[in-house]
Amino acid sequence: MDKDILVKEILEEIDLKTPELIQMSKYIWENPEIGYQEFKAVEVITNYLEKQGFLVERNLANIETAFIATKNGKGEGPKVAIISEYDALPQIGHACGHNLFSVSSIGAAIGIAKVLDKLDGTIVLVGTPAEEGTVPNAGAKAILVNEGVFKDIDIAMMCHAEGRTIVERQLVAAATLDAIFTGKSAHAGGSPHEGINALTAGVLTINNVNALRQHFLPRVIVNPIIVEGGIAANTIPDKCTMRFSIRADKKVELYKVIEKVKLCIEAAAMVTGCKYTTNMDNNIYEDLTPNHQLSNVFKRQLDLLDVPYIDFESANYAWDIGNISYACPVIAPYIKIGSEDLVGHTEDFKSASNSTDGFKGMIIGAKAMALTTLEYLTSKEIRDKVHEEYSKKK
Repeated sequence: MDKDILVKEILEEIDLKTPELIQMSKYIWENPEIGYQEFKAVEVITNYLEKQGFLVERNLANIETAFIATKNGKGEGPKVAIISEYDALPQIGHACGHNLFSVSSIGAAIGIAKVLDKLDGTIVLVGTPAEEGTVPNAGAKAILVNEGVFKDIDIAMMCHAEGRTIVERQLVAAATLDAIFTGKSAHAGGSPHEGINALTAGVLTINNVNALRQHFLPRVIVNPIIVEGGIAANTIPDKCTMRFSIRADKKVELYKVIEKVKLCIEAAAMVTGCKYTTNMDNNIYEDLTPNHQLSNVFKRQLDLLDVPYIDFESANYAWDIGNISYACPVIAPYIKIGSEDLVGHTEDFKSASNSTDGFKGMIIGAKAMALTTLEYLTSKEIRDKVHEEYSKKK
């Protein structure tokens, strides 16, 4: 088996399919759908994969817009998952580039599938809805991990849009916590002593959190907002609704910080006499440390493609690919789609996600992931290094 010939076949196949991939990405960009409502995106993706010879299972884990598409090689071997996410943001649409890198994963899968009859192993493309934390129960990757979808996966990979190409980006764990204080309304002028001020409980909670900040570890972020705090200035508010964005370097630390925030809420309720409830309606996004050995393989593909990149960076973003990284070795590089000053979730980023540079980045990601998969499937030495590192992490 001549590896150079396989590389050539993979790259030629992705080049051949590039017009179709761009057309699909444009269609998804033009039809943005929020989490768990990505019906058009899933239809166009799964129909295309079936035409490429993949066996598609829809409604994965009883999630309407999740799927898994499988293609087997000539013999048993490692199982590689390539991840696709395709949800958009409310109102602003695809300002995070999911239209690009959902399709980049498809390009990678069809690229490696071109030579899979010469290799031992299996490729699965997993469609994962609701990455953006804007809908209840967001973070479908966490659900799929819990449902065992990744229990027999050897490695997983996907890419994300950025203004720079960053191979290893270490991300934090994150959670969203809601709190509701219930008090008692009263006339703020005539009988304030008859009331129980729910807004005061919310303000005290913020003050309690602020008092703890000097004790937080680096990369711990607690950002509270008051969603509802009263409707009339001359009435004691009987309800205060709060939402907290909580982040920490590792998921173990995140759980500790969540408990501290809950104590801040409880203390405020005790002082004011309010009742309270807390709720977490999204899945916890676990921290991500990309597999370094597998990242090195990805870097070699970028060198082959003559793409400059940044080796490593830490950021306080959270991404539910981190949950998969606790189930198997993962890489999740960021790929340049425009100018270096691009900021996600903006109109500029949305425009870049439907641009010539955006499509160029999409194809670079597809090629680099396909060639990384090839190296992994054909090199026992690489596989051993990847899994030795992962075992030490676990």
